[in-house]
Amino acid sequence: MEELSIGSQEFSFLVASYTIMAGITGLISAFFVDSFDRKKYFLVAYLGFAIGTFLCGFADTYTGLITARIITGAFGGVISSTVIAIVSDVIASERRAWGLGIVITAFSMASALGLPVGLYFAFNFGWNWPFVALGTLSLVNAIAVYFTLPPVREHLDNPEPGIDSLEFIRNIPKNKNQWMALTYTMLLMFGHFAVIPFITPYLVENVGFERDQITFVYLVGGIATIISNPRVGRWADRSGRAKVFNIMAFSSIVPIVLLTNLPVVPVWVALIVTGLLFVLIGGRMVPSTAIVASVIKPRNRGSFMSLNSSVQNMTAGLASIVAGILVTIPKGGHHVFGFWKVGTLGALFTLIAIWMMSKITKISTQKNDQL
Repeated sequence: MEELSIGSQEFSFLVASYTIMAGITGLISAFFVDSFDRKKYFLVAYLGFAIGTFLCGFADTYTGLITARIITGAFGGVISSTVIAIVSDVIASERRAWGLGIVITAFSMASALGLPVGLYFAFNFGWNWPFVALGTLSLVNAIAVYFTLPPVREHLDNPEPGIDSLEFIRNIPKNKNQWMALTYTMLLMFGHFAVIPFITPYLVENVGFERDQITFVYLVGGIATIISNPRVGRWADRSGRAKVFNIMAFSSIVPIVLLTNLPVVPVWVALIVTGLLFVLIGGRMVPSTAIVASVIKPRNRGSFMSLNSSVQNMTAGLASIVAGILVTIPKGGHHVFGFWKVGTLGALFTLIAIWMMSKITKISTQKNDQL
Protein backbone atom coordinates (compact mmCIF):
# COMPACT_ATOMS: atom_id res chain seq x y z
CA MET A 1 0.00 0.00 0.00
CA GLU A 2 2.83 2.40 0.84
CA GLU A 3 5.04 1.67 -2.16
CA LEU A 4 2.18 1.75 -4.70
CA SER A 5 0.51 4.73 -2.94
CA ILE A 6 -2.89 3.05 -2.69
CA GLY A 7 -5.62 3.18 -0.05
CA SER A 8 -7.71 0.47 1.62
CA GLN A 9 -10.26 0.23 -1.19
CA GLU A 10 -7.58 -0.13 -3.88
CA PHE A 11 -5.88 -2.74 -1.73
CA SER A 12 -9.12 -4.69 -1.30
CA PHE A 13 -9.63 -4.68 -5.09
CA LEU A 14 -6.07 -5.98 -5.49
CA VAL A 15 -6.87 -8.89 -3.17
CA ALA A 16 -10.26 -9.46 -4.82
CA SER A 17 -8.88 -9.43 -8.38
CA TYR A 18 -7.26 -12.84 -7.92
CA THR A 19 -10.17 -14.49 -6.12
CA ILE A 20 -12.91 -13.18 -8.40
CA MET A 21 -11.05 -14.28 -11.53
CA ALA A 22 -10.36 -17.63 -9.87
CA GLY A 23 -14.08 -17.92 -9.21
CA ILE A 24 -14.93 -17.25 -12.86
CA THR A 25 -12.48 -19.83 -14.22
CA GLY A 26 -13.54 -22.32 -11.55
CA LEU A 27 -17.10 -21.96 -12.79
CA ILE A 28 -16.05 -22.49 -16.41
CA SER A 29 -13.86 -25.44 -15.41
CA ALA A 30 -16.80 -27.20 -13.78
CA PHE A 31 -18.25 -27.95 -17.23
CA PHE A 32 -15.36 -30.13 -18.44
CA VAL A 33 -12.89 -30.93 -15.64
CA ASP A 34 -14.20 -34.50 -15.21
CA SER A 35 -13.31 -35.28 -18.83
CA PHE A 36 -9.56 -35.28 -18.11
CA ASP A 37 -6.95 -37.11 -16.08
CA ARG A 38 -6.85 -35.04 -12.89
CA LYS A 39 -3.03 -35.06 -12.80
CA LYS A 40 -2.72 -33.56 -16.29
CA TYR A 41 -5.42 -31.00 -15.58
CA PHE A 42 -3.67 -29.95 -12.39
CA LEU A 43 -0.28 -29.58 -14.10
CA VAL A 44 -1.62 -27.32 -16.86
CA ALA A 45 -3.29 -25.07 -14.29
CA TYR A 46 -0.21 -25.07 -12.06
CA LEU A 47 2.12 -24.02 -14.89
CA GLY A 48 -0.23 -21.15 -15.75
CA PHE A 49 -0.25 -20.13 -12.10
CA ALA A 50 3.57 -20.10 -12.03
CA ILE A 51 3.75 -17.90 -15.14
CA GLY A 52 1.19 -15.48 -13.72
CA THR A 53 3.14 -15.28 -10.48
CA PHE A 54 6.30 -14.36 -12.40
CA LEU A 55 4.34 -11.56 -14.10
CA CYS A 56 3.38 -10.23 -10.66
CA GLY A 57 7.05 -10.15 -9.75
CA PHE A 58 7.91 -8.01 -12.77
CA ALA A 59 4.98 -5.57 -12.40
CA ASP A 60 5.94 -2.05 -11.32
CA THR A 61 2.56 -0.27 -11.21
CA TYR A 62 -0.79 -0.87 -9.52
CA THR A 63 -2.43 -1.48 -12.90
CA GLY A 64 0.27 -3.92 -13.94
CA LEU A 65 0.08 -5.82 -10.65
CA ILE A 66 -3.71 -6.15 -10.66
CA THR A 67 -3.56 -7.36 -14.30
CA ALA A 68 -0.96 -9.98 -13.39
CA ARG A 69 -3.06 -11.07 -10.40
CA ILE A 70 -6.05 -11.56 -12.68
CA ILE A 71 -3.95 -13.78 -14.97
CA THR A 72 -2.68 -15.75 -11.98
CA GLY A 73 -6.19 -16.18 -10.63
CA ALA A 74 -7.39 -17.48 -13.99
CA PHE A 75 -5.20 -20.57 -13.49
CA GLY A 76 -5.10 -20.67 -9.70
CA GLY A 77 -8.87 -20.95 -9.52
CA VAL A 78 -8.89 -24.62 -10.43
CA ILE A 79 -5.81 -25.82 -8.53
CA SER A 80 -7.27 -26.32 -5.05
CA SER A 81 -10.50 -27.92 -6.32
CA THR A 82 -8.50 -30.38 -8.44
CA VAL A 83 -6.32 -31.30 -5.46
CA ILE A 84 -9.38 -31.90 -3.27
CA ALA A 85 -10.96 -34.02 -6.01
CA ILE A 86 -7.75 -36.09 -6.26
CA VAL A 87 -7.60 -36.67 -2.50
CA SER A 88 -11.32 -37.49 -2.35
CA ASP A 89 -10.94 -39.98 -5.21
CA VAL A 90 -8.00 -41.93 -3.80
CA ILE A 91 -8.64 -41.88 -0.04
CA ALA A 92 -11.48 -43.91 1.48
CA SER A 93 -14.34 -42.03 3.09
CA GLU A 94 -13.55 -43.23 6.62
CA ARG A 95 -10.11 -41.59 6.42
CA ARG A 96 -10.94 -38.68 4.13
CA ALA A 97 -11.10 -35.91 6.77
CA TRP A 98 -7.62 -36.96 7.92
CA GLY A 99 -6.33 -36.85 4.33
CA LEU A 100 -7.86 -33.45 3.68
CA GLY A 101 -6.46 -32.26 7.00
CA ILE A 102 -2.98 -33.10 5.73
CA VAL A 103 -3.62 -31.19 2.48
CA ILE A 104 -5.09 -28.17 4.24
CA THR A 105 -1.96 -28.13 6.41
CA ALA A 106 -0.24 -26.77 3.28
CA PHE A 107 -1.88 -23.43 4.07
CA SER A 108 -0.39 -23.65 7.56
CA MET A 109 3.05 -24.35 6.15
CA ALA A 110 2.63 -21.38 3.84
CA SER A 111 1.91 -19.24 6.89
CA ALA A 112 4.70 -20.67 9.03
CA LEU A 113 7.38 -20.76 6.33
CA GLY A 114 6.27 -18.91 3.21
CA LEU A 115 4.98 -15.71 4.75
CA PRO A 116 7.97 -15.02 7.03
CA VAL A 117 10.35 -15.64 4.11
CA GLY A 118 8.14 -13.54 1.83
CA LEU A 119 8.06 -10.69 4.33
CA TYR A 120 11.85 -10.85 4.71
CA PHE A 121 12.32 -10.52 0.95
CA ALA A 122 9.67 -7.79 0.73
CA PHE A 123 11.13 -5.67 3.53
CA ASN A 124 14.75 -6.08 2.43
CA PHE A 125 14.62 -6.39 -1.37
CA GLY A 126 11.19 -5.08 -2.43
CA TRP A 127 7.66 -6.42 -2.64
CA ASN A 128 8.29 -7.97 -6.10
CA TRP A 129 10.78 -10.58 -4.90
CA PRO A 130 8.35 -12.92 -3.07
CA PHE A 131 6.46 -13.34 -6.35
CA VAL A 132 9.64 -14.24 -8.22
CA ALA A 133 10.58 -16.75 -5.52
CA LEU A 134 7.09 -18.29 -5.52
CA GLY A 135 7.08 -18.59 -9.30
CA THR A 136 10.42 -20.38 -9.20
CA LEU A 137 9.30 -22.79 -6.47
CA SER A 138 6.08 -23.47 -8.37
CA LEU A 139 8.01 -24.54 -11.48
CA VAL A 140 10.23 -26.83 -9.40
CA ASN A 141 7.17 -28.28 -7.68
CA ALA A 142 5.42 -28.85 -11.02
CA ILE A 143 8.39 -30.94 -12.16
CA ALA A 144 8.22 -32.96 -8.94
CA VAL A 145 4.48 -33.56 -9.42
CA TYR A 146 5.04 -34.71 -13.01
CA PHE A 147 7.51 -37.41 -11.97
CA THR A 148 5.96 -38.54 -8.66
CA LEU A 149 2.16 -38.31 -8.87
CA PRO A 150 0.60 -41.25 -10.74
CA PRO A 151 -2.25 -40.66 -13.18
CA VAL A 152 -5.63 -40.05 -11.51
CA ARG A 153 -8.18 -41.32 -14.01
CA GLU A 154 -10.27 -43.89 -12.20
CA HIS A 155 -13.33 -41.76 -12.95
CA LEU A 156 -12.49 -42.16 -16.67
CA ASP A 157 -11.33 -45.79 -16.82
CA ASN A 158 -14.10 -47.20 -14.62
CA PRO A 159 -16.90 -44.65 -14.79
CA GLU A 160 -19.98 -45.32 -12.73
CA PRO A 161 -23.40 -44.53 -14.18
CA GLY A 162 -23.78 -40.79 -14.23
CA ILE A 163 -24.58 -37.72 -16.25
CA ASP A 164 -22.42 -35.31 -18.17
CA SER A 165 -21.10 -32.21 -16.46
CA LEU A 166 -23.50 -29.77 -18.12
CA GLU A 167 -26.58 -31.73 -17.13
CA PHE A 168 -25.15 -32.32 -13.67
CA ILE A 169 -24.66 -28.58 -13.07
CA ARG A 170 -28.14 -27.84 -14.38
CA ASN A 171 -29.57 -30.30 -11.87
CA ILE A 172 -27.78 -28.85 -8.81
CA PRO A 173 -30.67 -26.48 -7.90
CA LYS A 174 -32.92 -29.56 -7.73
CA ASN A 175 -30.58 -31.37 -5.33
CA LYS A 176 -31.00 -30.01 -1.82
CA ASN A 177 -27.70 -31.38 -0.50
CA GLN A 178 -25.67 -29.92 -3.34
CA TRP A 179 -27.04 -26.39 -3.49
CA MET A 180 -27.03 -26.14 0.30
CA ALA A 181 -23.40 -27.29 0.34
CA LEU A 182 -22.50 -24.48 -2.08
CA THR A 183 -24.44 -21.91 -0.04
CA TYR A 184 -22.84 -23.15 3.15
CA THR A 185 -19.39 -22.79 1.57
CA MET A 186 -20.20 -19.20 0.61
CA LEU A 187 -21.27 -18.31 4.15
CA LEU A 188 -18.23 -19.93 5.74
CA MET A 189 -15.77 -18.25 3.38
CA PHE A 190 -17.34 -14.83 3.88
CA GLY A 191 -17.14 -15.39 7.63
CA HIS A 192 -13.36 -15.32 7.67
CA PHE A 193 -12.23 -13.73 4.39
CA ALA A 194 -13.79 -10.44 5.40
CA VAL A 195 -11.35 -10.40 8.34
CA ILE A 196 -8.13 -11.77 6.85
CA PRO A 197 -7.06 -8.97 4.43
CA PHE A 198 -6.79 -6.30 7.13
CA ILE A 199 -5.19 -8.29 9.96
CA THR A 200 -1.71 -6.95 9.17
CA PRO A 201 -2.56 -3.22 8.91
CA TYR A 202 -4.76 -3.43 12.03
CA LEU A 203 -2.03 -5.05 14.12
CA VAL A 204 0.53 -2.48 12.96
CA GLU A 205 -1.60 0.67 13.17
CA ASN A 206 -3.92 -0.10 16.12
CA VAL A 207 -2.32 -2.78 18.27
CA GLY A 208 1.24 -1.45 18.10
CA PHE A 209 3.12 -4.15 16.20
CA GLU A 210 6.35 -3.26 14.46
CA ARG A 211 6.35 -4.29 10.81
CA ASP A 212 8.93 -7.03 11.33
CA GLN A 213 6.86 -8.47 14.22
CA ILE A 214 4.07 -9.40 11.80
CA THR A 215 6.21 -12.38 10.85
CA PHE A 216 5.52 -13.89 14.29
CA VAL A 217 1.75 -13.81 13.66
CA TYR A 218 2.03 -16.16 10.70
CA LEU A 219 4.87 -18.19 12.16
CA VAL A 220 2.95 -18.97 15.38
CA GLY A 221 -0.36 -19.48 13.61
CA GLY A 222 1.18 -21.62 10.90
CA ILE A 223 3.08 -23.91 13.24
CA ALA A 224 0.01 -24.27 15.47
CA THR A 225 -2.19 -25.36 12.57
CA ILE A 226 0.46 -27.71 11.17
CA ILE A 227 0.06 -29.53 14.48
CA SER A 228 -3.70 -29.13 14.84
CA ASN A 229 -5.18 -29.74 11.36
CA PRO A 230 -4.28 -33.45 10.97
CA ARG A 231 -5.48 -34.07 14.53
CA VAL A 232 -8.75 -32.30 13.85
CA GLY A 233 -9.12 -34.51 10.76
CA ARG A 234 -8.64 -37.71 12.79
CA TRP A 235 -11.04 -36.39 15.43
CA ALA A 236 -13.64 -35.67 12.75
CA ASP A 237 -13.29 -39.15 11.23
CA ARG A 238 -13.68 -40.72 14.67
CA SER A 239 -16.35 -38.54 16.30
CA GLY A 240 -18.36 -37.21 13.38
CA ARG A 241 -17.55 -34.38 10.98
CA ALA A 242 -20.65 -32.28 11.67
CA LYS A 243 -20.05 -32.43 15.43
CA VAL A 244 -16.40 -31.41 15.15
CA PHE A 245 -17.25 -28.64 12.69
CA ASN A 246 -19.84 -27.18 15.06
CA ILE A 247 -17.36 -27.15 17.95
CA MET A 248 -14.60 -25.51 15.89
CA ALA A 249 -16.93 -23.01 14.20
CA PHE A 250 -18.59 -21.87 17.44
CA SER A 251 -15.18 -21.53 19.07
CA SER A 252 -13.79 -19.52 16.11
CA ILE A 253 -16.24 -16.69 16.80
CA VAL A 254 -14.31 -15.82 19.97
CA PRO A 255 -10.94 -14.92 18.32
CA ILE A 256 -12.75 -13.24 15.39
CA VAL A 257 -14.51 -10.83 17.74
CA LEU A 258 -11.46 -10.43 19.99
CA LEU A 259 -9.06 -9.67 17.14
CA THR A 260 -11.27 -7.14 15.39
CA ASN A 261 -11.70 -5.21 18.65
CA LEU A 262 -8.18 -5.68 20.02
CA PRO A 263 -6.70 -2.60 21.75
CA VAL A 264 -2.99 -1.92 22.30
CA VAL A 265 -1.71 -5.06 24.06
CA PRO A 266 1.62 -6.82 24.50
CA VAL A 267 2.74 -8.78 21.46
CA TRP A 268 2.39 -12.14 23.23
CA VAL A 269 -1.27 -11.44 24.02
CA ALA A 270 -2.01 -10.60 20.39
CA LEU A 271 -0.18 -13.74 19.26
CA ILE A 272 -2.42 -15.89 21.46
CA VAL A 273 -5.50 -14.34 19.82
CA THR A 274 -4.18 -14.67 16.27
CA GLY A 275 -2.90 -18.19 16.97
CA LEU A 276 -6.37 -19.23 18.14
CA LEU A 277 -7.86 -17.63 15.03
CA PHE A 278 -5.58 -19.67 12.75
CA VAL A 279 -6.20 -22.93 14.60
CA LEU A 280 -9.98 -22.60 14.81
CA ILE A 281 -10.59 -21.24 11.31
CA GLY A 282 -8.29 -23.90 9.85
CA GLY A 283 -9.89 -26.50 12.09
CA ARG A 284 -13.41 -25.75 10.92
CA MET A 285 -12.34 -26.02 7.26
CA VAL A 286 -11.09 -29.62 7.67
CA PRO A 287 -14.41 -31.35 8.53
CA SER A 288 -16.43 -28.95 6.38
CA THR A 289 -14.36 -29.77 3.27
CA ALA A 290 -14.79 -33.49 3.91
CA ILE A 291 -18.55 -33.04 4.30
CA VAL A 292 -18.88 -31.00 1.11
CA ALA A 293 -16.80 -33.54 -0.86
CA SER A 294 -19.11 -36.30 0.38
CA VAL A 295 -22.37 -34.93 -1.02
CA ILE A 296 -21.34 -35.88 -4.57
CA LYS A 297 -20.47 -39.13 -6.34
CA PRO A 298 -16.92 -39.58 -7.74
CA ARG A 299 -18.13 -39.42 -11.37
CA ASN A 300 -18.97 -35.71 -11.04
CA ARG A 301 -16.77 -34.81 -8.08
CA GLY A 302 -14.31 -32.76 -10.13
CA SER A 303 -17.10 -30.62 -11.57
CA PHE A 304 -18.73 -30.08 -8.21
CA MET A 305 -15.49 -29.25 -6.37
CA SER A 306 -14.53 -26.86 -9.18
CA LEU A 307 -17.91 -25.19 -8.81
CA ASN A 308 -17.43 -25.16 -5.04
CA SER A 309 -13.99 -23.59 -5.47
CA SER A 310 -15.55 -20.97 -7.73
CA VAL A 311 -18.05 -20.11 -5.01
CA GLN A 312 -15.22 -19.92 -2.46
CA ASN A 313 -13.09 -17.61 -4.57
CA MET A 314 -15.87 -15.29 -5.65
CA THR A 315 -17.12 -15.05 -2.07
CA ALA A 316 -13.58 -14.31 -0.86
CA GLY A 317 -13.33 -11.55 -3.46
CA LEU A 318 -16.70 -10.11 -2.46
CA ALA A 319 -15.75 -10.30 1.21
CA SER A 320 -12.50 -8.40 0.51
CA ILE A 321 -14.42 -5.67 -1.33
CA VAL A 322 -16.99 -5.39 1.48
CA ALA A 323 -14.18 -5.23 4.03
CA GLY A 324 -12.51 -2.47 1.99
CA ILE A 325 -15.73 -0.46 2.17
CA LEU A 326 -16.30 -0.99 5.90
CA VAL A 327 -12.66 -0.54 6.94
CA THR A 328 -11.09 2.88 6.53
CA ILE A 329 -7.35 3.64 6.52
CA PRO A 330 -6.84 7.35 5.79
CA LYS A 331 -3.91 8.10 3.50
CA GLY A 332 -1.07 9.30 5.66
CA GLY A 333 -2.98 8.23 8.77
CA HIS A 334 -1.91 5.75 11.41
CA HIS A 335 -5.15 4.13 12.47
CA VAL A 336 -7.56 1.55 11.06
CA PHE A 337 -11.23 2.41 11.53
CA GLY A 338 -14.21 0.06 11.34
CA PHE A 339 -12.48 -3.30 11.70
CA TRP A 340 -15.02 -4.25 14.37
CA LYS A 341 -17.76 -4.10 11.74
CA VAL A 342 -15.97 -6.77 9.73
CA GLY A 343 -15.64 -8.94 12.84
CA THR A 344 -19.37 -8.65 13.53
CA LEU A 345 -20.15 -9.73 9.98
CA GLY A 346 -17.72 -12.63 10.26
CA ALA A 347 -19.35 -13.86 13.48
CA LEU A 348 -22.86 -13.52 12.02
CA PHE A 349 -22.03 -15.43 8.82
CA THR A 350 -20.35 -18.16 10.87
CA LEU A 351 -23.52 -18.66 12.92
CA ILE A 352 -25.62 -18.91 9.76
CA ALA A 353 -23.15 -21.44 8.32
CA ILE A 354 -23.46 -23.55 11.49
CA TRP A 355 -27.25 -23.57 11.10
CA MET A 356 -26.99 -24.54 7.44
CA MET A 357 -24.53 -27.35 8.19
CA SER A 358 -27.24 -29.00 10.27
CA LYS A 359 -29.38 -29.20 7.12
CA ILE A 360 -26.78 -30.90 4.96
CA THR A 361 -26.78 -34.70 4.87
CA LYS A 362 -24.28 -37.09 3.37
CA ILE A 363 -25.16 -39.52 0.61
CA SER A 364 -23.72 -42.99 0.06
CA THR A 365 -22.06 -43.79 -3.22
CA GLN A 366 -19.53 -46.60 -3.63
CA LYS A 367 -18.22 -48.90 -0.93
CA ASN A 368 -15.44 -46.48 -0.08
CA ASP A 369 -18.01 -43.72 0.25
CA GLN A 370 -20.32 -45.32 2.81
CA LEU A 371 -21.51 -43.42 5.85
